[in-house]
Amino acid sequence: MPEWTLNVSPAQVRVLVSGYQSWSEAELRPLTERQAVPLMPWRHQQGHDPAFLPSGEAGVWRSHTLLALIRPDGGGWVGCALDATRTFTHWEACARGEQVRVTCTLEGPPVEVAWEETADVIATVERLSARLGANMHARTPAPLRVWCSWYSYYRDVTLDAVLDNARLARELTLPFDVFQLDDGFQADLGDWLEPGAHFGGHARDLPAPLSDLGFTPGLWLAPFLAGPTSRLFRDHPDWMLRGEGGSPLPVGHNWGGPYFALDTTRPEVLDWLRELTATVRGWGYPYLKLDFLYGAALPGVRHNPGVGRAQAYRQGLQALRDGAGEDTFLLGCGAPLASSIGLVDAMRTGPDVAPLWDDESRRLWLGDATGPSARNAVHTALSRWYQHAWYQPDPDVMIARRERSLLGDEERGTLLGLLDVVGGLRASSDPIALLDAPGLDLLRRSLEISAPDRPVTLAESLGGAVTHFTRGTFNLLNEPAGGGQPPRSYRVRTGE
Repeated sequence: MPEWTLNVSPAQVRVLVSGYQSWSEAELRPLTERQAVPLMPWRHQQGHDPAFLPSGEAGVWRSHTLLALIRPDGGGWVGCALDATRTFTHWEACARGEQVRVTCTLEGPPVEVAWEETADVIATVERLSARLGANMHARTPAPLRVWCSWYSYYRDVTLDAVLDNARLARELTLPFDVFQLDDGFQADLGDWLEPGAHFGGHARDLPAPLSDLGFTPGLWLAPFLAGPTSRLFRDHPDWMLRGEGGSPLPVGHNWGGPYFALDTTRPEVLDWLRELTATVRGWGYPYLKLDFLYGAALPGVRHNPGVGRAQAYRQGLQALRDGAGEDTFLLGCGAPLASSIGLVDAMRTGPDVAPLWDDESRRLWLGDATGPSARNAVHTALSRWYQHAWYQPDPDVMIARRERSLLGDEERGTLLGLLDVVGGLRASSDPIALLDAPGLDLLRRSLEISAPDRPVTLAESLGGAVTHFTRGTFNLLNEPAGGGQPPRSYRVRTGE
């Protein structure tokens, strides 16, 4: 286990960390502060890596793949794994008296790891992360503009609701490329090819009318999961990841209860995954959002114990790519980030946006900032600005509507600033008929493609994240910042 001792006072150092998967928190914090760990054990599985949780100790920070320590002058130290195909790289930085100790633990075969002292942490983070992306043959196609059904209709979505929005979008000449059907169309979690009773049709009925309107059809899947009432679970209980006692292992709590994950070391599971994406691609969906992907990488008892977690995940994702074909656009979500490079075209880089700013009780009292909220999405996606070298980043949807939303004007402006700074995909989920003229204008602005921005400093922050960029500054605090910037706001940087 590589280890370094830095002769620097912990009180003078900030730490940049990135969590394990899409929803895991990424932060920029004083090293002496405490990294939160959720109190709820099921959130360890659904929001973090249970094998390498945040420490919960003051002065101890854990990070996945990449770690940076920043001095007040902007210099410091950066560590980064240079391959993630079969290995998880775990970093830990600890305050030890007037020194800082850094350790790097590899879970999987040995891989090259870079560790550099630098006068410019920002540039070094960008250079080393780009090197990792190049080593893994990152896919970075042109960003797409996507309408998604989830954040308004949730599991009550119907075929007619999607088509009504698509027709109105065409009538208003809204510049969407993709119309994507999200969760709610299927009979059960895992039974993707059978329609839900309320959906009002079948998912295979949607691509033709969407294509006739000029949109690329998109579909959501959680391909590694199975619900306890699903035909998949009933017919193939032996396909599931197992606990030490031999029973299928619950891997999270959603859809009203626990659910299970497929064991991707089984050849028959890989065959099923290939057939799944080949089938929906054959229905006419060249855009797939693959969600809850972390399930294939959780600790558990696998059919082939010689395959590590990172490799098990990667071969499951490869099977999905093989079935879908090289020309299908794959968006990962809830996914181990670096281990997906080269197989996905885009990746969610933060928690879900929600039509509210902050679920403060959950975040502060339960230690869980991985759940849906605008604040959580902005906080984490900004702190992963460098990951555009790994895939197209997906900072999630703009919420432009005023109805069915608790977001104020400043908070909606912060979401708009997030999209501009991060670059990558543009997305909306607003029911288009709810948007008034200002809402439509805000939506159009959010769909304007931009190149990724970069920070101007990591030595200061307004809210525990990377907040100071060349184009503007985010104030993620609940109070005004210097110069009178309102709380929860974004301000474009003027000439200086």
